[in-house]
Amino acid sequence: MKNLEFVAKDISCNHCKMTIENGFGDVAGVSSVAVDIDSKKVSVVIDEAKTKVDEINSQLEKLGYPAELVSAQ
Repeated sequence: MKNLEFVAKDISCNHCKMTIENGFGDVAGVSSVAVDIDSKKVSVVIDEAKTKVDEINSQLEKLGYPAELVSAQ
């Protein structure tokens, strides 16, 4: 499992949080998504055998929240 952290500058409210957290239900390999509104951070835990960082970034863009990867552990 790999922990990814993105910053999405357009996050501003609970609606943004819910849109992102619920927007990964169909993405294979994603085990959890958490959004912190104040810091504008999106934390995603993935199984690298099933999905890649680029796919997560692409999904964030599709949801309307382009983001920058700031950490991958």
